[in-house]
Amino acid sequence: MPSKTGGEGLFIVIEGTDGSGKGTQFKLLKQRLEREGHDVATFDFPQYEENSSFFVKEYLNGKYGTAEQVGPYTGSLFYALDRYQASSDIKKALKAGKIVLCNRFTGSNMGHQGTKFSHPEERRGYFIWLDNLEFEMLGIPRPDKNFVLRVPAEIAQKLVDQKEERTYTDKKRDIHEADLKHLQTAVEVYDDLCELFPKDFERIDCVRDGQLLDIDTVHKMIWEKVQPMLKPVNTLNEELLIKDDDGYKITDAGKQYLSNVVTNTNSSVYAFNEELSPVTIAAAMARLSRRGDDMRITILDEFIEKAGKDENLLKRVITAYGDDSVQQLVGQHVVVENASNLLTKKLEWGRLASYLEQSTRYIYFDQKDSQGKYRYHIPKYLDTETKDKYIAKIDKIFDIYSDIVHKLTAYVRSNSSVSKNQQDTAWKSATRAQACDAARPLLPVATTSTVGIYASGQALESLIMHLMSDKLPEAQKVGKQLLDELRKVIPTFLERADKPERGGATIAYRANTYKAVSKLANELVSQSYGISDKTSEVTLSSYWPRNELDLVADMVYEHSNAPLEEIQQQVNEMPYQKRLEIFNSYMGERLNRRHRPGRALEKAHYSWDLVCDYGIFRDLQRHRIVDDLEWQYLSPRLGFDVPDLVEQANLTDEFEQCFEISLSLYSDLQKAGYDLEAQYATLLGHKMRWKVTYNAREAFHLHELRTTPQGHPGYRKLVKQMHDKLAEVHPVIADAMIFVNKDEDPELTRLAAERYTQFKLNSI
Repeated sequence: MPSKTGGEGLFIVIEGTDGSGKGTQFKLLKQRLEREGHDVATFDFPQYEENSSFFVKEYLNGKYGTAEQVGPYTGSLFYALDRYQASSDIKKALKAGKIVLCNRFTGSNMGHQGTKFSHPEERRGYFIWLDNLEFEMLGIPRPDKNFVLRVPAEIAQKLVDQKEERTYTDKKRDIHEADLKHLQTAVEVYDDLCELFPKDFERIDCVRDGQLLDIDTVHKMIWEKVQPMLKPVNTLNEELLIKDDDGYKITDAGKQYLSNVVTNTNSSVYAFNEELSPVTIAAAMARLSRRGDDMRITILDEFIEKAGKDENLLKRVITAYGDDSVQQLVGQHVVVENASNLLTKKLEWGRLASYLEQSTRYIYFDQKDSQGKYRYHIPKYLDTETKDKYIAKIDKIFDIYSDIVHKLTAYVRSNSSVSKNQQDTAWKSATRAQACDAARPLLPVATTSTVGIYASGQALESLIMHLMSDKLPEAQKVGKQLLDELRKVIPTFLERADKPERGGATIAYRANTYKAVSKLANELVSQSYGISDKTSEVTLSSYWPRNELDLVADMVYEHSNAPLEEIQQQVNEMPYQKRLEIFNSYMGERLNRRHRPGRALEKAHYSWDLVCDYGIFRDLQRHRIVDDLEWQYLSPRLGFDVPDLVEQANLTDEFEQCFEISLSLYSDLQKAGYDLEAQYATLLGHKMRWKVTYNAREAFHLHELRTTPQGHPGYRKLVKQMHDKLAEVHPVIADAMIFVNKDEDPELTRLAAERYTQFKLNSI
């Protein structure tokens, strides 16, 4: 359901099945709110004492036939018009900043009339129809939250019989209350509402272990939900903000205060200074979705001098305005030290976060810690014999790596053509990078490094649940550690991360799904143990469209007012040269690789099945704006390559010795039953299989960036092969990627600046 917009008050509804105690809880909540100093306006629906309820009363007394004969749509109109009659009073109360409290509202229609649909999709269609009728067509205000009191039908009907005499009927039960099956179905429909629209409807379970909870306990449960939504009483700081019939006005003192908070107190565009914390800014921005004022007024009214003092600030905003919106606005830096290269890829799995990782290109990974140990992960639960073998063999690999990387550095520098007087810091860095690139394949996947992450609260929550559901114990441990540490700084955003019914259920779902699919795959899909002569390391497994010029219709779409299908028909009738002319115009004059064509190219897709070493995968996996990226278990079975520089330096034997040790350790771990942990024994130079799908616009970025001469030779070669494959099926798109395998041209840079100058002159 769309969120409510407009209004300054708070709109709360008590809903529930018949006999659930709505009226009692409605009265208790009203009294509690008034005791706390809040101005409350109450409404009770249907309004039996008003003329607007005439048709409702006739309907409930059976004057128009049974509920089935009247039908859900006609019956809903009776109730909707009754609410419409009161809507102007509700709007006035909200505009005045009051808390509007209703006993039943649109949710009651949905709950009772929704019972008349046997098919869930038909029922959902009815919900959407009623939502549109009341909140869009009739303009009835939308509640901020509907609390649904849940009582099983059998208990509810007994409670109905205890009600006092009602004014709208002379019967003990109206046509809905008299039908036990209807009440049972209504309970199910209310449950559906709470699941389908959790931001609008929240369930309050009034029965536990078959026993009805006492009135005070239920009230306490409701109050715990309502309290965080409440705006503190008498928050208006009249020195900063005044309110009259025309709304709020910022005083001179308010503008002075704001000048320390925002970059501009008058302009329609402004940014935030560092006066407010990022969390407070995010809360204020989330608030704008429910308040129609200039956001600077909202800041002065609700957030200035309250952040840090009002411990319920975030809970109030999150509960009232939706946790997702705030979670997306709050960013947090977090660091994971000593992560194996198996874990780093799991940490960097999310698309919408930013990551930095220690580079194997500029750092010698032969440093030892204070205890004289190399930097690598040791699974804590290995048995003693296996652990001893693991440490001895990984240490031996690091010894060889250390020897080779320094010998390669010396070799590169001694064979450099750069004169002595030009061998500066940049030269030393470049020669070191050459040596590190060639030695990198020897590093075990167990090698640890530091990963820095910057992500929104929502992305961090997703990462934590992803890690905690992973099979790898190292991932599970770090997931739990992330949750513990982040709760120290952004606790409100992670409240649900491990709750059994929320994050816990998601963790279990992911883990159980993975386990089930893995079991079936092992039973039904044959395994391969290497690369056959027919296996290609770069396979374009699928692509779309077959004819790249089919994209022309999408390229001209925004410049037309015709339907897409009609544009496609016209484009198909064009001569090839005309279509090509439009295509090339859409590519434009590209003067550097950052000039990427428009989003019509995002419709074209390429799926790849790739084999490359793990080090290359590490580099390319950083391109996360893709549609599909998955990789298989690491193993020594797909082989490895010896870099040219290693052969030139006569270090091939030592290089290959590391792979022999790795294979031996991999076998040791498998024999001991540690199949998952055997991956730690593989080296970054071992080949692995992975797949990825990305669109043509991303291809411009990936292909041109990863084939520049400054890049790692391994991924340069792989991406160039991918580009050649793409060119075979989409030559026009490939031809437009004019910076593949090229440095940036200074002349084009000069021309780009000239084009901008011309554009500015033409704009005057």
